[in-house]
Amino acid sequence: MKPTSIITLVAATLAGIGMAFWLSANEARKPWPKPTAPPPASPVFKPSNEHAPSAEEIERAAQSHYQQLELAIERSLVAKDPQQRETAFTFLLPELLQVEPQRVVALVAKQEPGEVRDLLRDEVARVWIQTDERAAINWMKSLGEAERNSAANTAVAAIASRDPAGAIELADELGVGRDDGSLEHLVQLWALEDPEAALRWIETQPEGQRTEQLRARIKLAHQKSSAARQ
Repeated sequence: MKPTSIITLVAATLAGIGMAFWLSANEARKPWPKPTAPPPASPVFKPSNEHAPSAEEIERAAQSHYQQLELAIERSLVAKDPQQRETAFTFLLPELLQVEPQRVVALVAKQEPGEVRDLLRDEVARVWIQTDERAAINWMKSLGEAERNSAANTAVAAIASRDPAGAIELADELGVGRDDGSLEHLVQLWALEDPEAALRWIETQPEGQRTEQLRARIKLAHQKSSAARQ
């Protein structure tokens, strides 16, 4: 092939490649068209064959649902099936406490004294204190002394890991934990896990024998923690 033919072929190829890049670049710079606005809503409404429930029907359906929750919880207590009880306490009880707490209170009250009543009462205390603390406290205060103490200890234990200071305040408000040493034990565990937070909290407490007992526990735990780090 003649040299001039090769040069001509190479020049044509390069020109073609350049034209392709130029077209591609121009194509990329083209703006996208703006989206078309949706059409206006039709003023013509077609009647539906589906029944629209009234406010009264909605309320009846809700009450029926709450009643079914209550019955399911009660059946789980009678059945004594651990899995059935766990399902009721994990899913059904929290929902009913949220929407119809008085129904739960009545359910506890109508149980005969014994294992079933104790189990339900303490589970209500454990769940309710974490969702509506003031309502749970008011309910526990309405119980007899023995039941109040059991429910209160359960509630204190339920929040102790996430809010030790709140658990101590709850125990003092409900009058538990001081006589049996459980409150001092709680404070000692807190001081071992987070000594600085426990020290900051105890410094905000009023002087007195009750505070000094807890202060001694915190200082002892703090000393053990410091010694272990050395």
